[in-house]
Amino acid sequence: FGYRGLNSQRSEFTQVLKDGVSIKNEQFGFPESHYTPILDAVERIEVIRTGAALQFGSQPGGAINFVMKMPRPDALFHFTTRNVFGSYGYYRNYTALEGTNDPVGFYLYYDHRQQDGFREANSDYDLNAGSGRFVYDVTDDSRFILTLDLYDEEHGEPGGMRRREEVNPPNSVFVEDGFTQSSRFFDRFRLERDYATLEYQKFFSQTTQLDIKAFGGYLTRWSKRQRGGGFGTLPSGPDAETNSIQLRTDWTEGVDARLRHDYNLLGDVSTFAGGVYFYHALQDRRDERGSTPDAETGRLRNLNTGETWDGALFAENRFKFGRLSIVPGMRLEFLNQSVDEEVNVSNPLHSQSDFNFVPLFGLGVGYVLVEGEPLTAPPVPVAGLKGPEPKKVVEPQITAFGPPRVELYGTVSQAYRPITYGELVPTGGSSVVNGDLKEGNALQFEYGVRGKPLPYLNFDVGGFYFTFDDQIGEIILPNGFTSTGNIGDARYIGFEAATELDVLSLISGGAPSPYGNLTLFGNVTLLDAEFTSGPNTGNVPAYAPDYQVKAGAIYRYKDTLKLALLGTVVDDEFGDDGDSFEGFIPAYNVWDLTAEVKFWNGRVGVFAGIRNLFDENYWGEVREEGIMTALPRNYYGGFEIFF
Repeated sequence: FGYRGLNSQRSEFTQVLKDGVSIKNEQFGFPESHYTPILDAVERIEVIRTGAALQFGSQPGGAINFVMKMPRPDALFHFTTRNVFGSYGYYRNYTALEGTNDPVGFYLYYDHRQQDGFREANSDYDLNAGSGRFVYDVTDDSRFILTLDLYDEEHGEPGGMRRREEVNPPNSVFVEDGFTQSSRFFDRFRLERDYATLEYQKFFSQTTQLDIKAFGGYLTRWSKRQRGGGFGTLPSGPDAETNSIQLRTDWTEGVDARLRHDYNLLGDVSTFAGGVYFYHALQDRRDERGSTPDAETGRLRNLNTGETWDGALFAENRFKFGRLSIVPGMRLEFLNQSVDEEVNVSNPLHSQSDFNFVPLFGLGVGYVLVEGEPLTAPPVPVAGLKGPEPKKVVEPQITAFGPPRVELYGTVSQAYRPITYGELVPTGGSSVVNGDLKEGNALQFEYGVRGKPLPYLNFDVGGFYFTFDDQIGEIILPNGFTSTGNIGDARYIGFEAATELDVLSLISGGAPSPYGNLTLFGNVTLLDAEFTSGPNTGNVPAYAPDYQVKAGAIYRYKDTLKLALLGTVVDDEFGDDGDSFEGFIPAYNVWDLTAEVKFWNGRVGVFAGIRNLFDENYWGEVREEGIMTALPRNYYGGFEIFF
């Protein structure tokens, strides 16, 4: 996940959450994301930007929260299975059981995905995951929610390619010769993740809610990669007879306690939301050198332990004065990270510790320009809680058709990006770490206008500006060594617009159409990003195209038929901060077509689709091993059964 030009690889700059709990490998020292839940089990996705994101962390890229489904409260037993078959040996199965027998509800699912892959070799994957969610209503106004997650996957890494130029290294694999080639035949990656969350919700009244989450789990990431290969080249030389094997294991645990309270202030309703956060993580990293290209064990070269202790206080308050809302927010972060080395055959042993107290602040302002009668439906009971008229309610839901509402908004907020374990100590024989390494920090502004001026039209138009200073990266030294240090500052200026138009409602004069809904949608980001200091001054940061457009049309007829044409258009960009020839990513546009039909009151459904409809040859990612090409045109189809 990327954000307004910030590097999207492994979502390092964006907080990724599942029901409000981080699902990164390790939130601070190893902030990569190799896992997200299957969308079949997701109720909705929340995108939380700038100041509001301080409730969930310090990352400059905001937060994405996957809110998972709760058990259906209307019957003891529900069964759903979806099976999908597609190109290149693709198969997916999602099977779920759920129900409620007052006061207990449950939601269980199994997720399996596999594919041979479209590259000529070593691009297969196999994934098995499962989750159990159990809800226990203690009283009419309190409940426990226990969630258990198991996840296991392995995939091949077929390596990268390079663009052809006048002089190329030997053994090069050129993207111009075909997008399905492989340059690595033995590289593999495995991930196992076992996690649990216990949540307690207490509704003291309609205006006061307490939420406490205790979470913890185990993650192991293992990889083996053949040595002797460069950017887009086949491995060669003596090093190609060996490989690098890395094992990282993480144990994490924490507590997140939040309170929300609505109160009367000067005749209007204001809201306080805040809490405390505690987090601890312990990671062991083990690097070995295998004696063959496909070895799975080898001679120990590096062994270190990283540890993180984090505590935070966070709060925001929405002061509402008629049409004006003012929302100050803050996060006080107390973060200690350390790495202790036991083995390092290439460098002297290091024991490094880094403590930071980081106060972060934000301010949001909103003003309603146009407001008709309340554009909401009545509050609805929280799923799974008892009582004919429960006190517990969720937020009022915006109705599909209603009076107009248009609002101005603006925010200013701080953010920062901590140092990772890999940046605290050098792990390679030709690498060093700058002794005065600083954390990256950001200052962000956004402003805009959004609303639903007509029953069939909604929009959000705005601009943003932010700086991201003291970014961390690698610098090539005159002696050929690489130094990890602060490589400079960058600034990002942009414009965003999004809109949805229901054409059939427009034709019907604003009323719901008896012929269904035909929604045209589009959103665009225009961006001007540039390094303003450091060795990359004047360069465009990685993955910061001048424009990105997503657009399409979706037709729905009741709950029976859905057709969708979805497009993504991206301008030229670079996969590295150096704006190199090898890192260049040409502009591309990709369209997907999908259809779904349901029968017998939704109990049986069939669906099919074409991804990359016009068979675009493109790539959207460049890694250190080369260009990673994207899927050509491919097909899928399947069926769903529900009872």
